[in-house]
Amino acid sequence: MTRMATQVPIPRRVEPLLRAIGGLADQRGMRAYAVGGCVRDWLLGLPIDTPDLDVTVEGDGIAVARAAGHALGGTLTVHQQFGTATQRLRRRADGGRPSGPLRVDFATCRRETYARPAAYPKIAAGTLKDDLFRRDFTVNAMAAALSPARFGALVDPFHGARDLEQRRLRVLHGRSFLDDPSRLLRGIRFAQRFGLRWEPLTRRAAEEAVAAGALGWLNAGRLRRELARMRGEPDPLACFEALAALLNSSVGAA
Repeated sequence: MTRMATQVPIPRRVEPLLRAIGGLADQRGMRAYAVGGCVRDWLLGLPIDTPDLDVTVEGDGIAVARAAGHALGGTLTVHQQFGTATQRLRRRADGGRPSGPLRVDFATCRRETYARPAAYPKIAAGTLKDDLFRRDFTVNAMAAALSPARFGALVDPFHGARDLEQRRLRVLHGRSFLDDPSRLLRGIRFAQRFGLRWEPLTRRAAEEAVAAGALGWLNAGRLRRELARMRGEPDPLACFEALAALLNSSVGAA
């Protein structure tokens, strides 16, 4: 990762696709961004064999997805009730051989509020900053501009690149784990996978949330999914040992 990057090194194999999406949004007076985990992984220089891309749009994500489906082909599935769409394409490797599926998830920038801890959020239209603020950790709250004039520019209002450079895992606000306790388990996975250490206030917030019983607020389906993802990590034993350590340390935070 380039120290304090201002430009995201978007891989060449997905650059033409993302340039096309950015241009389609620009033609409609909207701005599109690649967001979340893909931006984090690009900054880390990680190899991605079958990337899933997340694109958020300041404007109308479904309209941009429909335009991309028309211009670029593939299979488009629209989820009108959620304001999202998924486009599935087949990449071509060097020599023209099929190279596996590529999935692009489109959404409109939104903000979220929680009526009570662990509830599903209420969603409303928002800005890009709103959309990044609703995410779990600063390292996942970065975006890469896709508009032709700014293609690849890093948008990082919460200093996720600095945290990534310093290998630090930090939540965006103090109630993060109470709003969504599944972030506790995701944080353990990210810390182990990327060699991150919990920022002290984030660690304290995690211990206090566990001591308050936050993991018990998750319904069985959400808890099973997060534990299954933990088992699928490169070092699942380290993840479960870290979970046990968090559970033990939270006793003192009660």
